[in-house]
Amino acid sequence: MDELASYVLIENDLAYGGVMKRRILLAGICCGVALSTSQPLLAQTQNSTLLAGSWQFTMIPVSPTAVALVPVEALATFTKDGSTVETDSTEVVPATGSAGNTIYTTPGHGIWQPAPAVGNLFIRFTSLLVNHNGTLHARKIVTILGALDSTGNNFKGSYGFELVGPAGRTIASGSGTVKGQRILHPLLP
Repeated sequence: MDELASYVLIENDLAYGGVMKRRILLAGICCGVALSTSQPLLAQTQNSTLLAGSWQFTMIPVSPTAVALVPVEALATFTKDGSTVETDSTEVVPATGSAGNTIYTTPGHGIWQPAPAVGNLFIRFTSLLVNHNGTLHARKIVTILGALDSTGNNFKGSYGFELVGPAGRTIASGSGTVKGQRILHPLLP
Protein backbone atom coordinates (compact mmCIF):
# COMPACT_ATOMS: atom_id res chain seq x y z
CA MET A 1 0.00 0.00 0.00
CA ASP A 2 1.44 3.38 -0.85
CA GLU A 3 1.75 6.30 1.58
CA LEU A 4 -1.20 8.20 0.15
CA ALA A 5 -3.58 5.23 0.52
CA SER A 6 -2.40 4.63 4.12
CA TYR A 7 -2.92 8.28 4.92
CA VAL A 8 -6.45 8.22 3.46
CA LEU A 9 -7.38 5.11 5.52
CA ILE A 10 -6.06 6.68 8.73
CA GLU A 11 -7.82 10.00 8.00
CA ASN A 12 -11.10 8.18 7.22
CA ASP A 13 -10.84 6.15 10.44
CA LEU A 14 -10.20 9.28 12.50
CA ALA A 15 -13.03 11.11 10.73
CA TYR A 16 -15.48 8.40 11.79
CA GLY A 17 -14.34 8.44 15.43
CA GLY A 18 -11.93 5.48 15.27
CA VAL A 19 -14.55 3.01 14.00
CA MET A 20 -11.91 0.69 12.53
CA LYS A 21 -10.04 0.49 15.86
CA ARG A 22 -13.28 -0.24 17.68
CA ARG A 23 -14.18 -3.00 15.23
CA ILE A 24 -10.78 -4.63 15.67
CA LEU A 25 -11.09 -4.36 19.46
CA LEU A 26 -14.63 -5.82 19.36
CA ALA A 27 -13.48 -8.70 17.12
CA GLY A 28 -10.62 -9.45 19.56
CA ILE A 29 -12.98 -9.47 22.53
CA CYS A 30 -15.41 -11.80 20.72
CA CYS A 31 -12.61 -14.24 19.87
CA GLY A 32 -11.38 -14.19 23.48
CA VAL A 33 -14.87 -14.90 24.85
CA ALA A 34 -15.40 -17.72 22.34
CA LEU A 35 -12.08 -19.33 23.27
CA SER A 36 -12.65 -19.04 27.02
CA THR A 37 -16.13 -20.60 26.87
CA SER A 38 -14.99 -23.48 24.67
CA GLN A 39 -12.05 -24.32 26.97
CA PRO A 40 -14.08 -26.53 29.41
CA LEU A 41 -15.54 -28.47 26.48
CA LEU A 42 -12.11 -28.93 24.95
CA ALA A 43 -10.66 -30.05 28.28
CA GLN A 44 -13.53 -32.49 28.83
CA THR A 45 -13.05 -34.04 25.38
CA GLN A 46 -9.29 -34.37 25.84
CA ASN A 47 -9.61 -35.85 29.35
CA SER A 48 -12.29 -38.31 28.25
CA THR A 49 -9.99 -39.87 25.64
CA LEU A 50 -7.87 -41.04 28.57
CA LEU A 51 -10.38 -43.89 29.09
CA ALA A 52 -9.23 -45.49 25.83
CA GLY A 53 -7.53 -48.81 26.51
CA SER A 54 -8.22 -52.07 28.32
CA TRP A 55 -9.65 -52.16 31.84
CA GLN A 56 -10.62 -54.64 34.53
CA PHE A 57 -13.77 -53.77 36.51
CA THR A 58 -15.59 -55.04 39.56
CA MET A 59 -19.31 -54.32 39.72
CA ILE A 60 -20.73 -54.68 43.23
CA PRO A 61 -24.53 -55.02 43.17
CA VAL A 62 -26.69 -53.38 45.84
CA SER A 63 -30.05 -54.32 44.28
CA PRO A 64 -32.18 -56.31 43.63
CA THR A 65 -32.05 -57.45 47.24
CA ALA A 66 -33.93 -60.71 46.47
CA VAL A 67 -30.86 -62.04 44.62
CA ALA A 68 -27.53 -63.15 46.10
CA LEU A 69 -25.33 -60.08 45.69
CA VAL A 70 -22.11 -61.46 44.25
CA PRO A 71 -19.49 -59.08 42.79
CA VAL A 72 -19.28 -59.27 39.00
CA GLU A 73 -15.77 -59.25 37.53
CA ALA A 74 -15.50 -57.68 34.08
CA LEU A 75 -13.05 -56.77 31.33
CA ALA A 76 -13.67 -53.91 28.92
CA THR A 77 -11.88 -52.25 26.04
CA PHE A 78 -12.65 -48.61 25.26
CA THR A 79 -11.60 -47.18 21.90
CA LYS A 80 -10.73 -43.58 21.09
CA ASP A 81 -13.78 -43.33 18.79
CA GLY A 82 -16.19 -43.97 21.70
CA SER A 83 -16.88 -47.69 21.20
CA THR A 84 -16.62 -50.34 23.91
CA VAL A 85 -16.57 -54.12 24.13
CA GLU A 86 -17.15 -55.79 27.51
CA THR A 87 -17.26 -59.28 28.94
CA ASP A 88 -18.03 -60.27 32.52
CA SER A 89 -18.31 -63.25 34.83
CA THR A 90 -22.11 -63.51 34.37
CA GLU A 91 -21.50 -64.48 30.73
CA VAL A 92 -19.23 -67.45 31.43
CA VAL A 93 -21.72 -69.73 33.19
CA PRO A 94 -25.12 -70.27 31.53
CA ALA A 95 -28.08 -69.18 33.66
CA THR A 96 -31.34 -71.00 34.23
CA GLY A 97 -34.50 -69.12 33.35
CA SER A 98 -37.71 -69.11 35.42
CA ALA A 99 -39.12 -71.82 33.11
CA GLY A 100 -36.06 -74.03 33.76
CA ASN A 101 -34.53 -73.30 30.34
CA THR A 102 -30.81 -72.61 29.85
CA ILE A 103 -29.91 -69.01 28.97
CA TYR A 104 -26.59 -67.97 27.42
CA THR A 105 -25.19 -64.42 27.46
CA THR A 106 -23.04 -62.66 24.86
CA PRO A 107 -20.31 -60.10 25.57
CA GLY A 108 -21.51 -56.50 25.64
CA HIS A 109 -21.06 -53.98 22.86
CA GLY A 110 -21.69 -50.28 23.28
CA ILE A 111 -20.46 -46.74 23.62
CA TRP A 112 -18.76 -44.34 26.01
CA GLN A 113 -18.64 -40.56 26.03
CA PRO A 114 -18.28 -37.55 28.33
CA ALA A 115 -21.24 -37.28 30.71
CA PRO A 116 -23.14 -33.99 31.11
CA ALA A 117 -21.22 -33.25 34.35
CA VAL A 118 -17.70 -32.09 33.45
CA GLY A 119 -15.08 -34.72 34.28
CA ASN A 120 -17.56 -37.63 34.38
CA LEU A 121 -18.05 -40.40 31.85
CA PHE A 122 -21.15 -42.14 30.50
CA ILE A 123 -20.79 -45.79 29.43
CA ARG A 124 -23.57 -47.98 28.02
CA PHE A 125 -23.35 -51.48 26.56
CA THR A 126 -25.81 -54.20 25.60
CA SER A 127 -25.49 -57.98 25.93
CA LEU A 128 -27.89 -60.52 24.48
CA LEU A 129 -29.44 -63.25 26.63
CA VAL A 130 -30.30 -66.13 24.32
CA ASN A 131 -32.40 -69.25 24.96
CA HIS A 132 -30.91 -72.69 24.26
CA ASN A 133 -32.75 -72.77 20.90
CA GLY A 134 -31.20 -69.45 19.76
CA THR A 135 -34.24 -67.23 20.36
CA LEU A 136 -33.84 -63.94 22.20
CA HIS A 137 -34.67 -64.15 25.89
CA ALA A 138 -33.72 -60.53 26.73
CA ARG A 139 -31.25 -57.72 26.22
CA LYS A 140 -29.13 -56.71 29.22
CA ILE A 141 -28.49 -52.96 29.04
CA VAL A 142 -25.85 -51.70 31.47
CA THR A 143 -25.29 -47.99 32.10
CA ILE A 144 -22.27 -46.75 34.07
CA LEU A 145 -21.64 -43.19 35.30
CA GLY A 146 -18.29 -42.40 36.86
CA ALA A 147 -14.96 -40.65 36.69
CA LEU A 148 -11.24 -41.31 36.45
CA ASP A 149 -8.98 -40.45 39.37
CA SER A 150 -6.11 -37.97 39.00
CA THR A 151 -3.75 -40.68 37.70
CA GLY A 152 -6.14 -41.70 34.92
CA ASN A 153 -5.56 -45.36 35.83
CA ASN A 154 -8.50 -45.90 38.21
CA PHE A 155 -12.22 -45.48 37.73
CA LYS A 156 -15.12 -45.27 40.23
CA GLY A 157 -18.82 -44.83 39.75
CA SER A 158 -22.24 -46.39 39.82
CA TYR A 159 -24.07 -48.66 37.42
CA GLY A 160 -27.57 -49.79 36.67
CA PHE A 161 -28.88 -52.55 34.44
CA GLU A 162 -32.15 -53.55 32.85
CA LEU A 163 -33.15 -56.85 31.31
CA VAL A 164 -35.52 -55.96 28.48
CA GLY A 165 -37.59 -58.77 26.98
CA PRO A 166 -38.25 -59.26 23.26
CA ALA A 167 -41.54 -57.33 23.58
CA GLY A 168 -39.68 -54.30 25.00
CA ARG A 169 -40.81 -54.69 28.62
CA THR A 170 -38.33 -54.47 31.50
CA ILE A 171 -38.32 -57.88 33.19
CA ALA A 172 -35.61 -57.19 35.78
CA SER A 173 -33.33 -54.37 36.90
CA GLY A 174 -30.62 -53.67 39.43
CA SER A 175 -27.86 -51.29 40.40
CA GLY A 176 -24.61 -51.02 42.28
CA THR A 177 -21.17 -49.48 42.42
CA VAL A 178 -18.28 -50.05 40.05
CA LYS A 179 -14.54 -49.61 40.31
CA GLY A 180 -11.92 -50.33 37.71
CA GLN A 181 -8.23 -50.31 36.99
CA ARG A 182 -6.50 -49.79 33.69
CA ILE A 183 -4.55 -52.80 32.40
CA LEU A 184 -1.12 -51.20 32.07
CA HIS A 185 1.62 -52.07 29.62
CA PRO A 186 4.47 -53.71 31.53
CA LEU A 187 7.95 -52.26 31.36
CA LEU A 188 9.96 -54.51 29.10
CA PRO A 189 13.69 -55.14 29.50
